[in-house]
Amino acid sequence: MNSRLSILVAERRVPGERAPGIRAIAAASGASVSTVQRLMNNSMKRVPLDDLAALCKYLRVGVGDILEYIPDDNS
Repeated sequence: MNSRLSILVAERRVPGERAPGIRAIAAASGASVSTVQRLMNNSMKRVPLDDLAALCKYLRVGVGDILEYIPDDNS
């Protein structure tokens, strides 16, 4: 599984302004800081569904826009 959260946040950045930080995204979305941090760094193994739903609502995207399945070489 691969997280695209950092890409989605960068795509929505207002030109001339910095992208929102992890804490700002967490505060605005209602997701936990640790979930946002791990998704931004693509290091999350399990995603709490309530945090995922909050991020989907905040970004106005579906789950498949944030998470993508990438099969491993053994599949």
